[in-house]
Amino acid sequence: MTEFDLARMHIEVVTDTYSPDVNGVARTLRNLCEGMRGHGHRVEVIRSGKAHGPHETGVPGWSVPWYREVRMGWPRYRWFLRRWSAAAPDAIYVSVETALGYSAAAAARKLGIPVVAGFHTNFREYFHNYGFGWLGDFLFRYQRWFHGRTAMTLVPSPVSRQKLLREGFQRVEILGRGVDAELFSPLKRDDSLRASWGAGPDAPVILVGGRISSEKNIGLAIRAFRRIKELRPDAVCVLVGDGPARAKLEHDNPDVVFTGYHAGEELAHHYASTDILLFPSETETFGNVLLEAMACGLAILAYDDAAAAWHGVDGKNLLKVPKGDEAAFLEAAVRLPDPVLRRHLADNAVRTAGGLSWESVVGQWEHFLGLAAKKRFLPPRPEVAG
Repeated sequence: MTEFDLARMHIEVVTDTYSPDVNGVARTLRNLCEGMRGHGHRVEVIRSGKAHGPHETGVPGWSVPWYREVRMGWPRYRWFLRRWSAAAPDAIYVSVETALGYSAAAAARKLGIPVVAGFHTNFREYFHNYGFGWLGDFLFRYQRWFHGRTAMTLVPSPVSRQKLLREGFQRVEILGRGVDAELFSPLKRDDSLRASWGAGPDAPVILVGGRISSEKNIGLAIRAFRRIKELRPDAVCVLVGDGPARAKLEHDNPDVVFTGYHAGEELAHHYASTDILLFPSETETFGNVLLEAMACGLAILAYDDAAAAWHGVDGKNLLKVPKGDEAAFLEAAVRLPDPVLRRHLADNAVRTAGGLSWESVVGQWEHFLGLAAKKRFLPPRPEVAG
């Protein structure tokens, strides 16, 4: 472009996960890209694996051993150089710092194209959960180096921004998350679905949603369910999602309902047909399920971190306890069978979610990409000796 036009940018997104993958990053990117196209911008997605729709280009990759639902793309440096030499975008957005993302960022820097990167996953915390702390520490140092060479790093919450700044990251901005309050709504409650889970009309149904894996701390949620069940023997626990820990958890907890993955309307019906969300994860950079549960009118218990720290007011629209305090989490859980408290938390949660639209988040993303594209947020160039 000879003259920069903020109203019609050409943006390319490089990612290892995108819709129809079922995870928070994939859903977030889909909402952002669709929203930007709705604003008149050209947005192309380069993703590992197969392309599933228009404006997508698939590149070769391999399945992640611990997360086989997601493919990791091979480095494509020369391919990116050829692609962007022929038609340079105004900016690129790299969603993950893998080989594919690294090669895209390197090619963009070579061509003078601004790079904005998302910090979607804290690999250090993930690998510590899997017993590979040394690898997590190494990957975090690599993430810090990678993001230091980009125009800007976008994180989903103030807590995430504070953490990265303390660790020496620079040029970190907050790009929040939204929720579709028409899709996720208390009106999607389905009594027949509840009955299929064995829940009576007045039984408290506990939801645990998302990826079923060790870093999500699902064992604590199930222990909290056991505490609730002591007070309400009719309580039912439903796990909506899938993952590597499902088989063992399902074997060890035959009284818990495992539904597998759901998306769209089916996911909304599942969430709205429960009453309580238990969200004990300690590794989230945000936690989209929390906003979706709020919009569905659930009473929520979470750690005071990520989305709960930002949008949650303890005792008003959810209950929250200090991160990592399992005893406090279990103590708070036994308060949730109280129908008066549940109604109070649920009503305020719906009001909170109603003010968190994706449209406003898309506007923020558009703003940050526009700043980068106008060369206002370029990383400092290293000094050349001599």
